[in-house]
Amino acid sequence: MIMVQALLMAGVRAAEIHSYPLDERSVYTIRLSKDEPTTCVFPAPLKAIVGANVSQRTDDAPGILLSHEAGTEYFSLRLLKDGAAGALNVVFRGRVYALAFIAAPEADRVVVFLDEPLAGNPTPPLLRETLAALVERAKQQSRPASAGMVSTVTSATPGSITHYRDFTATIESIVRFEAEDALVFRVRLDNKLDVAVPYDPASLAIRLGRDIYPAAFTEGSGAIPPKGSSLLHLVIAGSPGGGRANLPVKEAFSVLVSHP
Repeated sequence: MIMVQALLMAGVRAAEIHSYPLDERSVYTIRLSKDEPTTCVFPAPLKAIVGANVSQRTDDAPGILLSHEAGTEYFSLRLLKDGAAGALNVVFRGRVYALAFIAAPEADRVVVFLDEPLAGNPTPPLLRETLAALVERAKQQSRPASAGMVSTVTSATPGSITHYRDFTATIESIVRFEAEDALVFRVRLDNKLDVAVPYDPASLAIRLGRDIYPAAFTEGSGAIPPKGSSLLHLVIAGSPGGGRANLPVKEAFSVLVSHP
């Protein structure tokens, strides 16, 4: 899994990274320590968080310090008092998920909650609203991460070029969202002609070797201006036959652009 590989390169041990399917009938026990932060990541922005012995304010003298920005899909925790325990109820997509925290010599550095297990039955397709939100999150990846956060999003800037008769398609960046098993591609189209070149945003796809991944969502104008450039974003999510694809960002992708 590319997220695990990236975190290992950053010095995070594999034993400190956990992925769990979301189940409102379960209570997730998460280990915390005073020396290292723990980051919990959900598939989409959270609705609300309610805690016991957990607070964002040090003035409250909590046993556990919470760091969370409203509208984001993650939060970070760190133990403030030896032996402290705490709990959170996380409201997400109309359901409540229970998290229990215990003190431990080594923290669970990253906990990723998934819509489905990493392997098993095919996952349902992501909603259009979710895919559009992924594009917006990919655009914001240049923002600095909050203090103490461990990134669970991987990215690459390959600059690979697919040549067409009248234009070129350059993959400027790829951002992978582990929970959704989705890749967001930012592609620049460069027109060689003195007239605009149309293309069909609904027919965009990504090729990897012999495999073709149709875009699950696209954001593009549908035309490249004369002697100019146009940016588009496209998302591929999961595998064409259903289930997770687990594609890393550093594969040799190319762009398939349908045009008259």
